[in-house]
Amino acid sequence: MKIGIMSDSHDKRENIKRALEIFEKNGVEVIIHAGDLISPFCIELFSNYVGRFYLCAGNNKGDTVLIKKKIEEKGYFFEEIGKFSIDNKKFALYHGTKTEVLNSLIYGKERFDYVIYGHSHKKVLKKIENTLAINPGEVYDLYGDPSVAILDTKTNSVKFFHLYR
Repeated sequence: MKIGIMSDSHDKRENIKRALEIFEKNGVEVIIHAGDLISPFCIELFSNYVGRFYLCAGNNKGDTVLIKKKIEEKGYFFEEIGKFSIDNKKFALYHGTKTEVLNSLIYGKERFDYVIYGHSHKKVLKKIENTLAINPGEVYDLYGDPSVAILDTKTNSVKFFHLYR
């Protein structure tokens, strides 16, 4: 299964649309957003997407009550940490604000196949034992290289896509 991973969009609508185009072109079936979506109006950008959508709050929370209400039809919203299974794989979703919390998800006793996070706006892909830790970078464009990632759970591979290339 192909899973589109994004984070730190900070309401940059044009880049969210670019990310969704990349996901559509590559046959993404599920989208995971690792936080800092911020405004409820951005949920509407996902209205034509037919797959499931997982989102966690970030440190720039916005109106989480309305975001949660708007996303209920399409997927799941987590205030802090999301733990779920997709395609028989265990996922942890966390924005990444507190390093000790992120490290407990990656290195802790509870094992995950994938730990998805954001916050730093920097792409990261690292394997720790059987866990793949993935930060897709940023959608926003704070550092001039906005990106998303696509995870293929069948091949256990991740590919990064730059939004402007």
